Amino acid sequence: MKTALILGSTGLVGSVILKELLHDSSYTRVITLVRKPQPIQHAKLLEIITDFNSVPDFSQINHIDTIFSCLGTTRKQTPDMIAYRKIEIEIPILYAEIGKTKGMQNFHYISAIGANKNASNFYLNIKGEAEDVLKNSNIPSLHIYQPSLLIGERKDHRFGEKVGAKFFPIIDLFLMGNLGKYKAMKVENLAKAMITIDSKDEINSVSVYQYDEIMQNLKK
Repeated sequence: MKTALILGSTGLVGSVILKELLHDSSYTRVITLVRKPQPIQHAKLLEIITDFNSVPDFSQINHIDTIFSCLGTTRKQTPDMIAYRKIEIEIPILYAEIGKTKGMQNFHYISAIGANKNASNFYLNIKGEAEDVLKNSNIPSLHIYQPSLLIGERKDHRFGEKVGAKFFPIIDLFLMGNLGKYKAMKVENLAKAMITIDSKDEINSVSVYQYDEIMQNLKK
């Protein structure tokens, strides 16, 4: 039986992971960190309210098996670069360190295809930097996911992604071989694959999953 902590449980991927874990008997406790109380109530859900400017009290939490890091933002949502870096890099790293003190084995981090700390694209540069720091954090099993376009219902309006969601099913038909990693993916598929991978309990220092590897790990 596992205890999981979700970072970004109100977001696109995190909200799906939360619903899945609450109905998965393998997890006896699910912890979320949120800025304000959420309408979801469940016997095994522990909701911790935080502004993310200080570390919540974890003294009553004896063990955390898994952390799902699903945080993310955009330049439009977070124009301040210090705040942007905090969301994309500092918070995941901080909770990875906290998780290790609680016996964490698996840390799942959602990055992006093309992530590279030397990339000229700001978003890919930040994701690449976060990947590198996590890889050097001595996490027993670090799982990095590099999806392309994620298709799902977002709370915020992103025009480019809405257009992409309409045309990617056609574009995907031509993405073969090495280009297959750029295929669009339903957010539910990514969330379910992450939970499947977590259930394997295999200790591998760093694993990176792109489109094919993610789809291969969907629950049957």
